[in-house]
Amino acid sequence: MEEDGVYPNLYNGMNLLKTVPLDLYLQDWWYRTTFVVPADQQVYQLDFPGINYRAEIWLNGNLIADSHQVVGMYVAHRFDVTRWIKPGASNVLAVKVTPERLVQDVNGVELGDSWFDWINWKYLGYKGALKSGAHGVSFVSDRNAGIWKPVYLRMSGAVTVSDTTVNTELPLPQLTSARLTIYAELHNLTDHPVSGVLRGTISRSGKPSIQIEQQLSLASDEAREISFDPQKYSQLVVQHPDLWWPYTMGKPNLYTLDLEFLEGQQVSDMSHIRFGIRTITQHRDHDEQFPKVGTGGSFYLQVNGRDFLARGADYSPDLLYRYDAGRDEAIMRYVKDMGLNMLRWESKIASDHMVELADEQGVPVMFGWMCCNQWEKWNQWSAEDYRVADASLRSQILMLRPHASVFIWANGSDGLPPPPVRSAYHKILTDLHWQNAIVDTVSSYARNDKGEREWSGIHMEGPYSWRPPTYWFSGRYAAARGACAEQGDNEHIPPYESLKRFIPADKLWPINETWYFHAGSNPGNSTLSNIQKVIDRRYGPSSSAEEFARKAQLAHYEDTRAQFEDFAANGWANHKMTLYWMLNTPWPSFFGHLFDYYLKPGGAYYGAKKGLRPLSVVFDSYAIGDHSQAKITVVNQTPVQHNGLRARVRIYDLDGNVRYDRSAADIVVASGGAVHVLNLPRLKDLTPVYFVRCQLFDNSGKPLVNNVYWQSTKDDDLGPPSNDNAFDLKQASWADMTALNTMRSVPLELSASETVAGGESHVTIRLRNTGRGVAFFERAEITSNRGGDEILPIQYDDNYVTVFPGEAVEIHGTLRQMDGRATWIKLAGYNTPEEIVSIGRTK
Repeated sequence: MEEDGVYPNLYNGMNLLKTVPLDLYLQDWWYRTTFVVPADQQVYQLDFPGINYRAEIWLNGNLIADSHQVVGMYVAHRFDVTRWIKPGASNVLAVKVTPERLVQDVNGVELGDSWFDWINWKYLGYKGALKSGAHGVSFVSDRNAGIWKPVYLRMSGAVTVSDTTVNTELPLPQLTSARLTIYAELHNLTDHPVSGVLRGTISRSGKPSIQIEQQLSLASDEAREISFDPQKYSQLVVQHPDLWWPYTMGKPNLYTLDLEFLEGQQVSDMSHIRFGIRTITQHRDHDEQFPKVGTGGSFYLQVNGRDFLARGADYSPDLLYRYDAGRDEAIMRYVKDMGLNMLRWESKIASDHMVELADEQGVPVMFGWMCCNQWEKWNQWSAEDYRVADASLRSQILMLRPHASVFIWANGSDGLPPPPVRSAYHKILTDLHWQNAIVDTVSSYARNDKGEREWSGIHMEGPYSWRPPTYWFSGRYAAARGACAEQGDNEHIPPYESLKRFIPADKLWPINETWYFHAGSNPGNSTLSNIQKVIDRRYGPSSSAEEFARKAQLAHYEDTRAQFEDFAANGWANHKMTLYWMLNTPWPSFFGHLFDYYLKPGGAYYGAKKGLRPLSVVFDSYAIGDHSQAKITVVNQTPVQHNGLRARVRIYDLDGNVRYDRSAADIVVASGGAVHVLNLPRLKDLTPVYFVRCQLFDNSGKPLVNNVYWQSTKDDDLGPPSNDNAFDLKQASWADMTALNTMRSVPLELSASETVAGGESHVTIRLRNTGRGVAFFERAEITSNRGGDEILPIQYDDNYVTVFPGEAVEIHGTLRQMDGRATWIKLAGYNTPEEIVSIGRTK
């Protein structure tokens, strides 16, 4: 309706609240289309992989299915419409959709979905008398009703082939062979028996093809699972396979399986899938520090027998479930550019395309049901809900199981399903040959039917608000270790250029209700109180939205970098998984994200990118013990050992003077390892803020890493861990970074050049500091127009860089030419004036 102009520009200001009736979910919606089908097919079927929530389906005036049959947002439906179709003629398909009507905690539940605290339930959602102010029910006004996935017409002979998958097993620790088992569903849709041959071909470029086939007969209307196993088909024992690896560990090699059923010489139907040969195993470690001793250690994964440190983020589709393949691809490029190696979906499985990209790009994914909403209100479920839950799980697992990237399914999020639900879920997963990890909850606070704490080794201790770097490195806080499914900062301020796109000019400053409307729901998050406190206390009060947003990028950078560095630098023994909350937002929002809705990377993005470098050198911000010295650690998350490295650490005061310089040589760090290489003493008589510069060089002296930290002489003090509150930042004292605001202005020479190859522009941006001070937090942007907005999406190898006196830094930007023409460079730093130069011209 937005695209048709009924409710325009919904994401700007408070339009989604003020221009759209809040009760659209109380009315039904009709969809209608016409289509012509070929006349030479024997069987016609309609596939509806996603209707929210109930539907009547009509074809050519005939009721194909009613709203008792078509129910459930996550239930896929397939109907044989052969007797109602008009081959070679125009057909009319009409679908009446009924949204969810019931409201949890008020009058029952229906198993659709909710945005919970991802949007602000004070404004968006249920407005009835029984609404709880502390824990609302959030949704957009139509509750995302409609046909939210594409509808497909399938045409075939008598027998259809569907739900094909390949299970793969490696004889670990050996990787020199693999056993493949193929499953597929065959269905004879005629009123007479059919005999034929099911034939398959497995292929991959550079590898010999594998041929299999079996004779079989199907009775009238018989549906049967058919399998090929390596005990009977020896060719399914593959020698020297090309394995599928996460991109951080190797190549995500994919094979194809083409399966077809032949009746005589005629192909009745066929299936084509891609799959990866890999084995995923789940484990628990020996760290029993939470939730309490004796409940088992933290969850972790092994991929093809190798330990897998998951450092990822939680993904969201668009708030209105818009589908945009180009946007999916840009997001996946960003994921890899930052160095994230896992994505989590909490329900909202909107796009099969995104999972296909994860297969191709080698990005592991975790799926499961949404927290805190109808999916975990088991005491409010009706008999229909139990049926819908089972059908939903079956549909989603059938869709996900062929995908090499899918590593984990979670039956619960914050809650633990009661025994009957859990048993039903596990039976479905077993029946469908699920070969990946399964967890029943991702919370350490879940309780079983006896009221006892029971968990699967994954926690959600938070935090959900900003924390200083010392929080992550101190070792004092449960959230900063173990395996965590979501943690980060729920209050993120996008760069000012993005802020102006969704907050109207007259609402930009001071912070007001329009800002809160675009925030999350939980206390603190809903009024951005934590991030305001951080910026005011740490970086100083702001006088404009532009200043506030600029300072926010500093805060987001340092917190996000520390979170990811902690899980690599502090060791595998009790650091198994951290997933940032969140990767992106469903609409222009202040809810947690690593890049904003407009795909503009800010401080969090480049902090994550720095913290996720597979080979890096890390400073722990004097977080441990009496804070008299800091640990310098070299981390290696590459697939190979590194030898002969050299680390160099320097301290610069605010005026650019080197006050400390020390190196460590001949460093050896194993794959997946971390080595403590230096202790950095606390210096006296420094400027109130100073810089710690950590560099790493290979054995030839080539620089590999340049990691710059800003540090206050006054420490952050969070108080005892018992005071830690996930949604409320409490500090006894604050680091004082306000001296950054009065740094001397520094002149920079700026130039840029471009090369074009393969439809991409590659721009080299050169910054040279000709002054005596430090040029701090320099953000470069490539634009099409002088002074215009940055071309998006875009990737830089680094940004928000610091240039020390007499030195030069290069930033390399990459963009697709279809996204814009690289013409100008715009540069702005914390203590340097904005500069603009044309690409190819030196200023």
